[in-house]
Amino acid sequence: MAFTTLSGWRGILLPPRRSVALNSPAFSRPPGSRRIRPPGVTLALILAASAPAVVAQAPEQGLGLVETVQLALEHDPNLSLEAARLRSSRGFLLATRGAFDPIFNTSVAETETDVPLSETTSREQSVLSNSFGVTKRFRSGLSIEPELELLRTEDPAASPANLGTFSFTVRQPLLRGRGRSVVAAPERSAERQVAASELDLRQTTSERVLVVVEQYWVARAALLDLEILRETEDRARELLDTTRRLIEADVIPAADLVQVEANLVSKETARIGGERDLFEARQALGREIGLERGPIASLPYPRDPFPTVPAAAVPSPSEGERFVAAALERRSDLRAAGERQEAAEILRRAGENGLKPQIDLIFIPSYSGLVEGTDAGSFFSPLYRNVPGVNSSVLLSVSWPTLNSQARGELVQLESAREQNALFAELLTRQIGADVPSSLDAVARNAQQLERAVEAVRLFERAVDNEEKKLRAGTSTLLDVITQRDRLTSARQAQVSAHLALAVSLARLRFETGTLLPDGEDAREVSFEQLTTVPLADGRMAP
Repeated sequence: MAFTTLSGWRGILLPPRRSVALNSPAFSRPPGSRRIRPPGVTLALILAASAPAVVAQAPEQGLGLVETVQLALEHDPNLSLEAARLRSSRGFLLATRGAFDPIFNTSVAETETDVPLSETTSREQSVLSNSFGVTKRFRSGLSIEPELELLRTEDPAASPANLGTFSFTVRQPLLRGRGRSVVAAPERSAERQVAASELDLRQTTSERVLVVVEQYWVARAALLDLEILRETEDRARELLDTTRRLIEADVIPAADLVQVEANLVSKETARIGGERDLFEARQALGREIGLERGPIASLPYPRDPFPTVPAAAVPSPSEGERFVAAALERRSDLRAAGERQEAAEILRRAGENGLKPQIDLIFIPSYSGLVEGTDAGSFFSPLYRNVPGVNSSVLLSVSWPTLNSQARGELVQLESAREQNALFAELLTRQIGADVPSSLDAVARNAQQLERAVEAVRLFERAVDNEEKKLRAGTSTLLDVITQRDRLTSARQAQVSAHLALAVSLARLRFETGTLLPDGEDAREVSFEQLTTVPLADGRMAP
C-alpha cells in the first residue's frame, strides 16, 4: 500500500513508575471530600485506549489490474459490437471483389416446331441447343467472354445438321471504366475501410481499457477509504468505552460523554457512506468489465497498489510537442480517419471518370463448323471438324448521357464525403494536440500533489502527537484532540484521492499518446507497467 499509515502514532502511556487502575486509590476519595481528576492520568488513559493501530496492508487475495483488463477484453460487449462491424467491413470488401470473379453460364434447350408448308400440310422440326460461356472482368477494365454454342436441327425435309460455334468477345473501355484506378476503386476503397475498421477496433479496445483501469482505481480508492473510516470508527468506539468507564469511576464529568458519543456517530455515518461508495464502485467495475450481475456480486476487491511517479521524473512541458508528434503517429482513431479519407479520395477520383462518355471497343473472333448426323459424336464434332476459317468482328459502342445527372450527383456526394473525412481528421488532430499536453501536465501536477499529501499526513501525525502531549499537560481539551485526529483522517483520505488522481492521469496519458495497449495485435499482452507508467516522448514505455 503506497499511502502513509498511522504507524507513526505512538500510544501515550501512563506516567513512568506509576500504575493506575480504575479501582486504585487514585480514583477514590474520602467520603465528603471533593473529587479531583489527576490532570495527566485521566486523559492519558483515554488517549492510550484510543491510540490507533497500524493500518493493515491490503490482502494479497484479490483482483489484479492486468487480470481485470483481460476480463474486460473477454467479456465487454462493446468490443464484440466493434468486432461485428469489422466483420461487416470485410464482408463488404469480399462483395466488391465479386465484380472480378469469373461467371460461368450454360444453357440447354430443345424446341419442337410445326413448320406450315401450306394451308393443309406442315412438318415437324426439332432444334436442340447447348451453350457454355465464361465472363471475366479484369481490374484494368478489360473483359472477355469466351462462349461455345452447339445447335442440332432435325427436319424431315433435310439431313440432321449439327452446327458448332466458338466465339471470344473482348471488350475494352476507352473512356469511362478504363484503368485500375477507376474499375478497382470500390475494392480499393473497401480495403481502406477494412483497415479503418481494424483501427476502430483497436481504438475502442483502448477506450474500454481506459475506462476499466480508471474504474479499477476508483474501486481501489473506495476500499482504502473504507479501511481508513473503519479504523477511525474503531478508535472512536474505544474512546467512548474508556470515557464511560472513567465517568462510572467518577473521574471525569458526564458532560464529556456527549462530544465523544457525537464523535462516534459521525464516524459511523462516514463508515456507512464509505461502504456504500465501495459497493457502487465495485458494481461499476463489474459493469464496465461486462460481467453479468451474478459474477459482479462475487467480484474480488482490487489488490494492486497505486502507482507512484516522482514529480521530478515527469517530463517537462517543453517536451509536450514530442509527445504530441508521437501521438499523431500512434493514435488509432487518427489513423482510421486517414484511412477513411483515402477511401473517399479513391472513390472521388473514380467518380470524375463517371462524367466521361462510355466508348467501348469490342473485338469478336469466332469460327463455326458443320457436321451431319444424329449420334452424340456428331453433336460435338463441329467444334473441330469442317471449320472453314476464322470470322472476326470489330465494333465501337458509344453511350453518352446528355445531362449525366446521376454521375454528377454521385460526384458531389463523394466530394462531400471526402471533405467531411478531411475535416474530422483535422479536428481530431487539433484535439490530440490539446489533450496530450493537458494529460502530461495532469500527471506532473498530480505527482506533486501526491508528494504534498504524503507530507501533510506526516505533519498531521506530528500535530496529533503534540496535541496529545498538550492534553496530558492540561493545556488542551479532548475536543481539540478529536479535531486533530479528524484532520489526520481527512489528510489520509486526501492522500488516497491524490493517489487515485495520479493513477487515472497516468492511464489517461497512455491513452492520449496511443501507448495504452501493446504494439502487437493481441491486447492481452498488456503489462502492469504499461498501464501505470509515463511513456517516453517517442511513444515507448519508460524503463
